[in-house]
Amino acid sequence: MTSTLTLALRARNARPVKPRYQICLIHPFDPRGEKVGGLETYIRDFITFHPADTDLLFIGVDSRGDLELGQIHNLTFRGRTFEFLPVLHYTDQQAREAARTIQSSLTGQFFMALLRHFVPIARLIRARRCSVDLRRVEFSWLPAILRLPFVQMLHGEGAPKLQMDSLLRKYSFVHNTGERFAVAMSEKFLCVNPFITERLQKTYPARKDKIDTLWTWVNTDIFKPQPMHAGTSPFRVVFAGRLDEFKDPPLMFRTIDRLRQRLNGDVVFDYIGTSNPERFAEFDAIRDITARHGFKDAAGMAATLASAHAGILTSEFEGMPRFVLETLAVGRPVVAMHLPQLEPVIVDGESGYLVPRAGSSNDMADTLADRLIDVRNAIGADELNAVRIAGAIKSFTPMTQLARVFRYHQEIQDARGMTGTPSHAY
Repeated sequence: MTSTLTLALRARNARPVKPRYQICLIHPFDPRGEKVGGLETYIRDFITFHPADTDLLFIGVDSRGDLELGQIHNLTFRGRTFEFLPVLHYTDQQAREAARTIQSSLTGQFFMALLRHFVPIARLIRARRCSVDLRRVEFSWLPAILRLPFVQMLHGEGAPKLQMDSLLRKYSFVHNTGERFAVAMSEKFLCVNPFITERLQKTYPARKDKIDTLWTWVNTDIFKPQPMHAGTSPFRVVFAGRLDEFKDPPLMFRTIDRLRQRLNGDVVFDYIGTSNPERFAEFDAIRDITARHGFKDAAGMAATLASAHAGILTSEFEGMPRFVLETLAVGRPVVAMHLPQLEPVIVDGESGYLVPRAGSSNDMADTLADRLIDVRNAIGADELNAVRIAGAIKSFTPMTQLARVFRYHQEIQDARGMTGTPSHAY
């Protein structure tokens, strides 16, 4: 007679085993480090919000110099665990210094490190049956050689005719070649705004079905509406991010100077970031009213944004700027030069103002200053509400945007029969 225990074991073994998904992230970055930007936030949030049925392997860079290269390290970030395989030591200070050659750049050195560790990396991610998630098209060769499916994202670094703080403007052919290859080989090719998507669909019509838009998002667990300040003295205007030339720092600094003149000096400019504003002559006029905050983690960023009255953006080009979303999420309006992708989140008089790109740089600085004064007056009259401003970004959260990426990986792995209990041997 079959025992009750035997029947129970049979019943348990007969239950369908829920699949586990394996994703490999590859990017020259250390989530423990101080590097800030859209790419870096993407990876940190990817770790933070990855589903419970998904295991993450991150092949990246050790910025602290405390990890053995080529070995797996179990790390915890924001309470979530993942496996980290560093292949290069490269400090945050090195990353902040502009490289003069591809060979000395972080991208170039990481490329060579992937080649040096190719055999163990190949063995590892094949054993785990991973799909790969890539931020840079320059690394799409690796999953292609291994015949592994990958999801590629383009963040807009290769935009033509725009000045970048990188070697990409000098070696644009490297990016363009990588872009063509990644479009051809990827399972999904995601762009940060529909204008890039449209360009790529026209450039690669045979691949248009795989090219789509993935808007950026804001972590609303950290960036939450904070009560508006009762007073507006001094009036604090904030910007966070790199001071790339395409962000037009001279226009930004000129605007703050105009604002200072109109408010008799009663202004503070909060800069969050690690770029050096001193290289722009226009910064001289506002140096004494600038608070340079340097690196901030997400919680520190949220607190500093909430301590300001308004954000400013003067970029000629962006994807969907995360700084704008985070500023709005804490309930602070943003005054920005017009970009089409900002129209859904910045409504004139409600969550800030969009300024038309017309006239001279001086004309635009005057208009930006005027709109900032309008914001200051509205705050003083209690006409702006932090919760209402934060409502502008309700469609730009990890639950609505990042969740799509995890779903793509799940669908790819399900279709290829890649789920199960892979070997974790290295």
